[in-house]
Amino acid sequence: MWERKVLTVLLIVNLAITPGCWSKKELNELAVVMALGIDTHENGYAVSAQVLNSSETGSKKGGSMGSLPVVTYKSVGKTIPDALQRMLSMAPRMPYLSHVRVLVFGEDLARLGVSDVLDYISRNHQLRTDFFMLVAKNGKASDILEVVTPFEYVPANSLYSSILISQKKWAATGKVTLQQFVTELKRSGSDPVLSGVQLNGSLAEAQSLENVKQISPSTLLQHTGLGVFKGDRLVGWLGEPPSKAVNYVLNRVDNTAGYISCPDGGIVGFGVNRADTSLDVTLNSKGIPEFSAELEIEADVNAVQCPIDISRPAVIDELEKDIEDKYNTNISKHIGLVQQRYGSDVFGFGEVLHRKYPDVWKKYRDHWGESFKTMNIRVDADVAIRRIGSIIQLINQKVDEP
Repeated sequence: MWERKVLTVLLIVNLAITPGCWSKKELNELAVVMALGIDTHENGYAVSAQVLNSSETGSKKGGSMGSLPVVTYKSVGKTIPDALQRMLSMAPRMPYLSHVRVLVFGEDLARLGVSDVLDYISRNHQLRTDFFMLVAKNGKASDILEVVTPFEYVPANSLYSSILISQKKWAATGKVTLQQFVTELKRSGSDPVLSGVQLNGSLAEAQSLENVKQISPSTLLQHTGLGVFKGDRLVGWLGEPPSKAVNYVLNRVDNTAGYISCPDGGIVGFGVNRADTSLDVTLNSKGIPEFSAELEIEADVNAVQCPIDISRPAVIDELEKDIEDKYNTNISKHIGLVQQRYGSDVFGFGEVLHRKYPDVWKKYRDHWGESFKTMNIRVDADVAIRRIGSIIQLINQKVDEP
């Protein structure tokens, strides 16, 4: 009997000291931030917060007052939290950051360095680490957060989804999270990259709901390749082909498309279904590191615009060889471009050297950026064509009648 009484007392004490709702927050007390934009300012930082307008999100016909589903607030402060606090002079609720989906840096800020901003972002217990980070190419982050987008009712969700699909199917962009960026920034022997985004059209038209009521919107957000960082500073931009080369080396390609030229004119298109890359390093006779990037690629033929007979195994073998040569040439060229133009090891070759030959790495780590420019890097692609489609003969090929 006494055991039951003791248990009852313990349960009552536990209920008293472990309340379940001690940190609860009501939705009507919070301004749920979906996207953050950070720009440099003469007085510190200019922060833009795209806040969910909860009264308007329940109806896709415009909500109770006919306004947009989000509101973008802007403020300036010496630090990021200072700017967010100053937002309270305009916003009726406290900014709540746990649902941020996208963080956008203005290009001017990115070129000055983002480590101070990331210090706050990493320290804030509200922010998760799975949101995507972007750089506003040739513009301000605040402009990106003012664009009304099609398909998704909330612009931040549209930007988030477009990053996912373009990285998965196009391979010229990158879905980089806070955790990935900080890891590459702090890891010895590698530099980070971030995807770029810019306005395609007029900002004035992009801010109006009329922009997405047209069959062809006047202004859209467009992803623009990768921004190359050296340490925490943006040093330049890569176009589509070199951005794809970086993603191939980083093993971040799921699907993409390409083509090769036929000997007698025309092209053959192919789609990549799988791409795996492994990096390695060896020491030559002089003890100098020499790197290699080996690619294993599975592809399908998806367009034949030249007179070849793809039913013959020898023709398939020749196509595989031509695709391999194109990969070897193009990726080698674009690795060399990044080496010579930026001296930024966004591929992580220094980390490969650090892991395999730590004693050798000690000789290079203090000046790896300069040493990386002179390193020999070999690319070796192995391509296998798995499918050629549901037809063999060309549509316009004449059939010999008996």
